Amino acid sequence: MKKRWGIFCLIISSQGFALDEAPWFGNVYEFEFFTDFIYSQYSKIDHAVVQPSYAYNNYVTDVDLGLTLSENIDVQWEINLACTPHQPYSFRSSALQGRYLLWDDIAGDPLSIALGLNTRAVGGRSVRDVSSPYASYWNGEATLSVGKEFTKDTDWKTRGYLFASIGMANHGSLWDRCKASFEARIKDAHALEMFGVGYFGYGQHKSVNIDAFQGWGRIWHGSVDLGAKYSYFFDLWGTVTLSYACRVLAYSYPEREQTVQFSYTLPFSFF
Repeated sequence: MKKRWGIFCLIISSQGFALDEAPWFGNVYEFEFFTDFIYSQYSKIDHAVVQPSYAYNNYVTDVDLGLTLSENIDVQWEINLACTPHQPYSFRSSALQGRYLLWDDIAGDPLSIALGLNTRAVGGRSVRDVSSPYASYWNGEATLSVGKEFTKDTDWKTRGYLFASIGMANHGSLWDRCKASFEARIKDAHALEMFGVGYFGYGQHKSVNIDAFQGWGRIWHGSVDLGAKYSYFFDLWGTVTLSYACRVLAYSYPEREQTVQFSYTLPFSFF
C-alpha cells in the first residue's frame, strides 16, 4: 500500500514540466500511465517590450508512460500538446527521463534521495511561443529530489520533499528549477498537498519581445508559483487529482498566471 501511494502522491505538474520529481518509485516492473489537462491564463508579461493586447488562455494536455525497472531505477516518456494564442492545438514537446533511487526511506534509510537526467525536444512553433516554458529546441536537465515520509502504523500520514534541477539547452544560458511540497493523507482515499515552485533562467536579455521571441533560454527570468492539490485514490483504478496554482512573483516572465490542472494516473502490470 505504501509503495502504491508512492506512485500517485506528490507528482506535481507545473505547467510544461510533468515528469515525475518525487523521490518515491512504484512497484518493480509496474507501468504507470498518466494524463492531465491544464488550463492557464495571464494577461501581462513583466518587462515585455510591448504588452499583449489580449489575455492568454492556454490549454495543455500531457500523456506520460513510466516504468519502474528495479527498486532503484525508473524511466519515463512524455509527450505534450498545447493550444495557445500563438499555436493551434498541436505538438509542443516530448521528453525522456531516467532516475536512480540512491536512498529509500521506505526501506529504512533516513531519507529518500533520487537522482535523474532528462532530455526534451520542443517544436519550433512552441519555442517561439512565450506561453511555452522551455529554453530552446533541445533541453537537458540534471535533477535531485530529497524526501521523507512520516508514518503511523504501516502507512504514511504526512510527507514532503524538496526538488532541484539545473538545465542547459542547445541555445541560450543555464536555468534551474526548485520545488517544495508537503502532503497530508486524509483517511485512506484522500490527500491534500501544498507546494511552491520556482523557475529561474540566466539569459543575456532582460526584456521580452513577444514578436521576436526565441525561447526562454535567451532571457534572464524568474517566477515563483504557490498552489494546492487534492487527490482521490481509487485503489486498483488509479487516482484523480485537481490542483490550482497562482504566480506570486515574476521577473521578465508572465505575471499573475493562474493554472488549474486535472489529472488521472493508472498503474498496470503485465506480470
